[in-house]
Amino acid sequence: MTGWQSEIKDKRLGMLTNQSAFGKDREYHFRWVSHEANLAVLFVPEHGLFAELQDQVSGKNLQYDLGKTEIVNLYGDEESSLVPKESVFQKLDAIIIDIRDVGARYYTFLTSAFYLMQAVAEFQKKANSHKIEFFIIDSPNPIMGKIEGSPLQETYSSFVGVPSVLHCHGLTPAGLLSYYRKEFQLDLQISIIPIGEFHSKDLFSFLWIPPSPNIPTRNTCFVYAGQCLLEGTNLSEGRGTTRPFETFGAPYLKKKGKVELDKRLAEHQPDALLLRPTRFLPTFHKYDGIVCEGFQILLTNPKEFHSLWFTLFFLRQVIELFPGDFAFLDGVYEFRSDRPAIELLVGDPILLDYLNGKHSNEFIWGYLQESEMEWFKKTAEFRSTSENSGLS
Repeated sequence: MTGWQSEIKDKRLGMLTNQSAFGKDREYHFRWVSHEANLAVLFVPEHGLFAELQDQVSGKNLQYDLGKTEIVNLYGDEESSLVPKESVFQKLDAIIIDIRDVGARYYTFLTSAFYLMQAVAEFQKKANSHKIEFFIIDSPNPIMGKIEGSPLQETYSSFVGVPSVLHCHGLTPAGLLSYYRKEFQLDLQISIIPIGEFHSKDLFSFLWIPPSPNIPTRNTCFVYAGQCLLEGTNLSEGRGTTRPFETFGAPYLKKKGKVELDKRLAEHQPDALLLRPTRFLPTFHKYDGIVCEGFQILLTNPKEFHSLWFTLFFLRQVIELFPGDFAFLDGVYEFRSDRPAIELLVGDPILLDYLNGKHSNEFIWGYLQESEMEWFKKTAEFRSTSENSGLS
């Protein structure tokens, strides 16, 4: 055992993880911890321990046989399920966070970790002498530290958006959680464990494990930060296909505006992607069983591709060309009903104005570049020098 592994051996442990944490002796990490130490509580995030569930599906009925380990579901029917009850923390001395991220702020696993950290910090204030240490198993950012977007404004805060964070944060899990500790003044002890101390870095690079049902490949991560905006519209983001987020469209795109749409999109980031016109039939979710006209994103230069800018531009064109067909969705989204999903996802009134016909392309591109540079400077201390190790 290494030093940190010996340190946890006699502690009562909590662990936030899922199937993406695999590789220690060809074993899921939670299994290894339960064998080698006292895994008292397993925190299960959205989608379930094995990514069994689709998005926004309660995991309250999921069951796992882990002996005496208590299972705490962090994605149930109510918003209150996102934060554990304080009674759980009485049983713990330390919490391991070992879960993969895709580099985008909407991805909820690190939001669950943030909520867990906030709850522990509040608990420790009340408990006074009861301290809970965090061990964060770090891992590479699959999109190579790409930074995209603008800071989420407080009024749009939700489970898919922590205030101040960009759409693509450019950090590793440990980097982002360390940022949260400083930004939100969380009095917590954190130990960062490089992924190489727990399993091979090559495993992450070459043997992709879907961290959730609709991130089937590493390619998906490169398009997700932009394409996730489609969740707030009546366009299919490709759920119900084998290439979600890369494949997208709607039945109404086959109308006469499609020719002009093709022309406009062909001129957007031509050195970074190739759009393949296609048709697809979702087997579930939006347009289940209905043929959709759309595209597949083929990345020719992933490092140069700006996913958010692509999707913002695409939506602007669809709004203009298909005004009688396109719509933003209303209703409850990630436990919030007071704002439509598109506002929670975009999180910035300037970008929302762009979608609604205000601001030029040149202005928005300049605005994004300025926001990204400011974030790059702000988060310099949280970027690991090894964050891209094993990835190319």
